[in-house]
Amino acid sequence: MVSSRARVAVGVAVLLASSVAQLLQFALTPMLLSAGDAGAQVEAVVGHEPAMRLAIWLDVPILLLIPAVLYVGYVAGARTSRLAASGVVAAFTTALGAGYLLGTDVLVYLAAQASDRAGALELLSAYESDEVVVLMLVLSVLGGLAGFVLLGAALMRAGTVSVWAGAAVAASPVLEIIGNATGLVPVGVAGFALRAAGFAACAAALVRLGRAAAAEQQKIAA
Repeated sequence: MVSSRARVAVGVAVLLASSVAQLLQFALTPMLLSAGDAGAQVEAVVGHEPAMRLAIWLDVPILLLIPAVLYVGYVAGARTSRLAASGVVAAFTTALGAGYLLGTDVLVYLAAQASDRAGALELLSAYESDEVVVLMLVLSVLGGLAGFVLLGAALMRAGTVSVWAGAAVAASPVLEIIGNATGLVPVGVAGFALRAAGFAACAAALVRLGRAAAAEQQKIAA
């Protein structure tokens, strides 16, 4: 994966962009999952439409979290470590349903501007209670929790990054869930800040691994 500069550059980009976007999106969005039912979520957005619109745009780079997990797994030694491989599988596969969850942001934003508020709320409520959407939410929360805790532990064991970086990745989903569930924004921000810091350390490790691989190839060629 790190045999070329281009792949390393892509890895660094997705690691930084996805984690920073998550941090900014959580800090800026006026609507959290803990806001309550569809009506409460829409009321939280009314009067804050520009901030919600920015949060929706930040959802786009958040999708880069899916490939970012693969790079974290590489740095954690997923090719030889069952712990890291299990973390990748848990976090990657459950993140694939992110589109269903991010779609809620768009629906809430549109409902806040709808002339037929009652009809918009009915549609939003039906979407959020749909079995597929609920399943994707549950899998995303549980898979993200299990995946990042395992990846953090694997990073600490691999020694490719500092212990604090692995601990930060492992702790991030716990604080993220608490912040979302309770509405304590500082707690959620702390969680996403830890993830961004851990991902930055993984990006630096990815560069080092790429340079080492390039140097090894040069020795073989010589």
